[in-house]
Amino acid sequence: TTTTTTTTTTTTSTTPRSGPPLWTFCRGRRRKVGSSIAHYSKETSSSSSFHLRSATKKTTPTTKRGVKMSSKSRRGDGDKKATKEHTIFWDLDDCLYKNDWKVANLLTARIEEFTVGKLGLQPGYAYELYKKYGTCLKGMMAEKILDDNSVDEYLLWAHDVPLEEHIGKDEKLRDVLVRVRDEGYPMYIFTASARHHAEKCLRLLGISDLFIDIIDVRAVEWATKHDEEAYERAMAIAGVKERERCVFIDDSTSNIKTAKKMGWHTILCGTKGRDCGTVLVCAEANHIIETAHEFSADMHVPMFALTEEQPNKK
Repeated sequence: TTTTTTTTTTTTSTTPRSGPPLWTFCRGRRRKVGSSIAHYSKETSSSSSFHLRSATKKTTPTTKRGVKMSSKSRRGDGDKKATKEHTIFWDLDDCLYKNDWKVANLLTARIEEFTVGKLGLQPGYAYELYKKYGTCLKGMMAEKILDDNSVDEYLLWAHDVPLEEHIGKDEKLRDVLVRVRDEGYPMYIFTASARHHAEKCLRLLGISDLFIDIIDVRAVEWATKHDEEAYERAMAIAGVKERERCVFIDDSTSNIKTAKKMGWHTILCGTKGRDCGTVLVCAEANHIIETAHEFSADMHVPMFALTEEQPNKK
């Protein structure tokens, strides 16, 4: 699913990377293969292990709506925080952390082992499903290769990898996110993986307390970030009505394109492709940053408020 676009900003046009790795949409907590599926299901149905930050949606700012706000009014005056017009949705894997796709490669190998060894599929067919459906998991469910009762077993197998050997605390990232949170921006994890995988990654990074919630593959009813439905459901979960109020940060050019089509403000996080190593270009990205450490609300969140009469994009 390699996509070639021509940037209209400052990035030189080169051959872009392919879309996100097939494993990114179906990840889970590390667990022994023989673990109880019933226990897994019970665990994943509960969010008790993820300590969410106590937060409420901000009210409409006193600044007259529809008028461009000054930097002072937008960032607040003194100790008083200004209300923020945007909600920030962060992708997780290969976006909030980067480790030269070490985790990606481990999970890809586990998926291939499951689809070939346990399901009897031809080698490489898992990737064909990814290209056709956006994720291997969605493809297997659509083609009746995997039913709902087998999803947990698949997730357990595919994600039995040592995350703690490849992800560690990132104090610099925490400082960046604390600053954004303290400025008043609601932040969500918007991942195509499973909640338990996201929870473990966030704990290892030391940032699990900085997000309101995790919007995972189950929460969007198995839709992938190639599908507009995933973004609509993410907005419903976050309580955002206007698409233009959504800021999306992701490492996949394919996901960025869909988000942009939805009317979201887009930030591509990553400048090199996984497979080819060449510089990524994406005309649909409002901004391109190399790592999450470069993110700044002052630089990357648009400074405007919508008029109440402005219709939502369809």
